Amino acid sequence: MAANIKTKLFVGIFVLMGFTVATAAIIWLGMSSYFEKGLRYVAYFDESVQGLDKDSPVKYRGVPIGRVESIKVAPDATLIEVVMKIEEGLKPEEHRGDVVAQLKSIGITGIMFVEIERKQANEPDLAPSINFSAKYPIVATKPSGIKKLLEGIDDVVSQFKGLNFGSISTKLETTLDTTNQAFKDLQIKRLSSEMRSSLDSINKTMDSVEKTSASFSFLVDNTNRTVSSIYSVIAENKKEIAEAISGLRRSMQNADRLLANGAALVKDTDDGLYSFQQQLNTSMQNLENATGELDNLLKRVSDQPSQLIFGEPPPARSVEPDVAD
Repeated sequence: MAANIKTKLFVGIFVLMGFTVATAAIIWLGMSSYFEKGLRYVAYFDESVQGLDKDSPVKYRGVPIGRVESIKVAPDATLIEVVMKIEEGLKPEEHRGDVVAQLKSIGITGIMFVEIERKQANEPDLAPSINFSAKYPIVATKPSGIKKLLEGIDDVVSQFKGLNFGSISTKLETTLDTTNQAFKDLQIKRLSSEMRSSLDSINKTMDSVEKTSASFSFLVDNTNRTVSSIYSVIAENKKEIAEAISGLRRSMQNADRLLANGAALVKDTDDGLYSFQQQLNTSMQNLENATGELDNLLKRVSDQPSQLIFGEPPPARSVEPDVAD
């Protein structure tokens, strides 16, 4: 019995100690932010802060330097007041004229944080006007990228809505009508010019045809007159022409006989020339033989001069009579 009570007592003490430790941890975690050292600044945004919560990080060029302490509507009921707690080592008040706060999102989750960065050299001041006093030093703000995009879309839509489509359509129709009429006038002028050129060419062609036909008619008339003159001459000199033709025929016959006689004469001449050539060849041979014998005689006389007086006469040569061909 005593052991059972002792066990229950130990269990109760353990549970009580655990509860006490858990309570202390919760209180410490909850109150740690109140004891956290840092400087408070406030920023006023003229846009929705959906996705930005208490304890959301505050970053300087991506590096965490603090957290969001509170979010509420500003006293003017237009802006959103965001109180930030920045590490003590950083002193934004010394550079408040050069830094600006902007809302940025983490990926596509929709979670927002406050990004503090330095202003560009020629960057315009887009911070909202503040007409009330603030409890903490104010850090200037500028619209987020999403707000700039939406404002740009709104401006485009507004300008698009502000267009007078009725006037534009009327002017466009007028312009198109004017353009069509100009094209039609241009085509008509071009067509009329081409037609005029074609007509001029046709007229020139017709003139040339007329001149050619006149020349042809004149040529035909001259030909007819020439043929008529020839017929007249033939009719008037028919007898003389017949006699001339007969004389021409007789002249042709005489020419034929002359050619025949010439051919016979040439043949006889060839025969005579052949006979003369034969006789000439025989004479040349005889002369050659006589020259040889004379040469022999001269040699014998030169060797034996007495043979010229005391020698015997040479034997008589037989000479064949010439046979007429």
